[in-house]
Amino acid sequence: MKKALLIIGTSVLAVVAIGYYLLVGGGAPVSTNLALVGQGKPSFVLAYENYSPTGGEALNRLRKVRSDYDERINFIVADIGTPEGRAFSERYQLSDGIALFLSAEGEPLEATDIAVDESELRSRLDAKLLLVE
Repeated sequence: MKKALLIIGTSVLAVVAIGYYLLVGGGAPVSTNLALVGQGKPSFVLAYENYSPTGGEALNRLRKVRSDYDERINFIVADIGTPEGRAFSERYQLSDGIALFLSAEGEPLEATDIAVDESELRSRLDAKLLLVE
């Protein structure tokens, strides 16, 4: 019994550590503050499920381009494991790994997957910025 509890406890800690690493990624953490939406700057909100590789992979791809767009776009994670993230994801019908681009006023513009190719992701972000700037 003690061995089973130890294995379960270790597994839970590993999942939490992996989720933290994906959100922080060795750099500045990606915000989970959904209150930033509609506050005068376009937002790109990623629906993220801690236990799913889809959201983790999307977050890693997003992190690769984020520094080039931080001044112009709020990058936010809607953590589906939290009440706020779940409510946001349900409101906009987002599933794990799907991102929503919103105007500076908070109006939803387009939901999209996070492109596998970095140049395609940059292209999508640039195209959306042309519409809102």
